[in-house]
Amino acid sequence: MDIHDLRELILDIECMTVLRHVMEQPALAALYRLVCDCADENVSEGELTYAYCEVYNAWLRESAAGRDGFARTALTAVLFGESPVAQMCARTDAEQLPYSVISALSHDLRALGCLTSIEPAMFLLLCQRAGMSGKVAARLPMWEPARNRVDFDPRVSPEMLSESGAKLVAAFFRKHGSGLFASCPGSTWVGVSEAHPLGLRGIREPDPIRLEDMVLYERERGVLVENTKRLLAGHRAGNILLYGDKGTGKSATVKALLTNMWLDGLRIVEVPLAQLTNLPTIFSILREQPGKFIVFVDDLAFNDSCPEYTALKTVLEGGLEARPQNVVVYATSNRRNIVRQRFSERQDDVNERDTLEEKFSLADRFDLRLTFAAPTQEEYFTIVRALLDARGIEYDWEMLMPRARAWTVSHNGCSPRIARQFVDQIQDE
Repeated sequence: MDIHDLRELILDIECMTVLRHVMEQPALAALYRLVCDCADENVSEGELTYAYCEVYNAWLRESAAGRDGFARTALTAVLFGESPVAQMCARTDAEQLPYSVISALSHDLRALGCLTSIEPAMFLLLCQRAGMSGKVAARLPMWEPARNRVDFDPRVSPEMLSESGAKLVAAFFRKHGSGLFASCPGSTWVGVSEAHPLGLRGIREPDPIRLEDMVLYERERGVLVENTKRLLAGHRAGNILLYGDKGTGKSATVKALLTNMWLDGLRIVEVPLAQLTNLPTIFSILREQPGKFIVFVDDLAFNDSCPEYTALKTVLEGGLEARPQNVVVYATSNRRNIVRQRFSERQDDVNERDTLEEKFSLADRFDLRLTFAAPTQEEYFTIVRALLDARGIEYDWEMLMPRARAWTVSHNGCSPRIARQFVDQIQDE
């Protein structure tokens, strides 16, 4: 690389358009300043030294944050930062994108690729050509090249930072959305604030439980998986209520869907019970995204005619505004009929039958209802042994079975949760 190449790179970066915001990222801005100094015929040794040290410290900050190398920093800024080009690609099929947008995206990605591919040894050489003494260069550290860490996002390819990467990047936005929805598999509604302008707090590391790690309830999981696959395929999918005894894995089953399917574009938005009145707002946000969403409401139980009950009922039965085709509601409850009922209502209400039917009707408004009944003791033993085998724990079942049985007595029943807690205890011994 010579002075001509540097000036060509500077010109390419100055002419960036659709990804111009990416250069505001501090590490990339530091890289660009060093390139400009190396191409400046009037730069001083002190300015070169300062610019180089700034780049090294930028690399150190990025590495400490888990971003291995400047190329990863650039890809993170391109793919997970909110921008007009990301929003346009997310809402438009690749074939229908304006030619100028694809052309500009190709140019900008190539410029970023060239900038982030300059090795530290080359930068030191360029600094010396620009006037830095060998004595100073010998004292400067060189940052480590990218190590291709195994935890790098599997959706991301180094080929994206090239002229041919525009189609890959556009396809990424079209499948996974932009901003928070692209970077986080899950999110929780927390309300609109300065810190959360969409009202959603992203969850970058959700519960890693997998469907294949779960035991029993194969039929129920099968129905849930099939319905979710229909959602991902763009077909009509139903709202589902999972009800049954506590600790039977209702919530864990929904969470496991995300682990298994987030690479296919599935996202989960968790909505606390007290926030259900915000469902219309949440739906309007999700409607504009290309991904497929499960709105997850855990542990449903309402009192009388609370506004949250009315909001959920309206969403399920369909109000004036249609439910987005890319959204389904999955809810869990320990109560079949969800709404608590007082005995006095049977005695005092003149229209007793109408009142009870109204309270019981919410569960019936879900398209599918899956029952998770408490396992028998033998099924509980099956779960325990499956968990022990999955974790590679050696055991003598004849010796361990009495302890497993005693554990159910001291913990008030048999359930997958109780089984997992017992196996956790055995593993810690």
